[in-house]
Amino acid sequence: MKNFFKAISDFFSSLFGKKTEPAPAPAPRPTTKNDRQPGEVEDSSDVPKDTVNTVTVISVIPDAPGPFADNDKDDAIDSVEPGTTTPGPSTPTTPTTPTTPPTGGGTTTPTTPSTPTTPSTPTTPANTPRFVWCLDNGHGKLQAGKRSPLFDDGTTRFFEYEFNRDVVERIIKQLKKHGVKYFDVVPDFNEVGSFLPERVDRANKHRTDLTKIYVSVHSNAGPAANENQWTTDNIKGIETWYAQNSTRGKKLAAVFQKHLILKTGFRNRNLKSTAEKPLYVLEKTTMPAILTENGFFNNKLEVKELMKDSVRQKIADAHVEAILEIEKNGIV
Repeated sequence: MKNFFKAISDFFSSLFGKKTEPAPAPAPRPTTKNDRQPGEVEDSSDVPKDTVNTVTVISVIPDAPGPFADNDKDDAIDSVEPGTTTPGPSTPTTPTTPTTPPTGGGTTTPTTPSTPTTPSTPTTPANTPRFVWCLDNGHGKLQAGKRSPLFDDGTTRFFEYEFNRDVVERIIKQLKKHGVKYFDVVPDFNEVGSFLPERVDRANKHRTDLTKIYVSVHSNAGPAANENQWTTDNIKGIETWYAQNSTRGKKLAAVFQKHLILKTGFRNRNLKSTAEKPLYVLEKTTMPAILTENGFFNNKLEVKELMKDSVRQKIADAHVEAILEIEKNGIV
């Protein structure tokens, strides 16, 4: 009987054709992958220079106050701590002339000193949240590259993931004080490399009734023969990237670039965009998005600035000032 039913089955298969099995679905891409896929452009160092479009924003930025704001050229450990002053030569005080006691034998009643009034503590005006700021500290600890060459001591080097995370944490600390809504896209940098699709997916799926804005914080790298060589000293400064066809992204970038240059005094490298190899997080996010490139970590002079606590704070402060301006004025 078994052979009989098999013969019938083969007969009908010959008439109507054999049913083919569906092709297996492709395996999902693991979210813990540390390397980028072909075509995924992560930051400006991956963009061919002949494809970059530059928009000058000098018109909204007055002359910078020098190579670095506040002449902040000393190492952080040598700078004067907040709340202290640098000792200098004291000015001799002029002795006061003694007062003449009153005549007539009368006595004076000493006046009771008035109680000093306690100065009121200024309160930060409450902010009515207008946006949710999706803050992305670019790169992760597991990602290869994205670090400076070794310094002369043979051990010290700058890691971009650590700088990016530090600046974002400083931004978040201030946004909490101002009542600004934010979403920390990658709170744990230890587990990720480039992680581009996951970063974008987290921001796109974050649920909120407010408009979302994506800000990715980076440090830049100039052309060099390899990652163990420094770039030339003239490759330096700050630039802000936006998706080329995004009008609101361009306006956001201009506000951030303005505050970053005014606050740090770094060279103004203006606004950047590209159509040929767009940056992944700017192109794939479903919201206005920018990416700030804050100095060059393979410029030996500039990276020393980026390693200072005081300079990192200025970069964070500039991001916060830009955010507060946009919270107040919106983006048209």
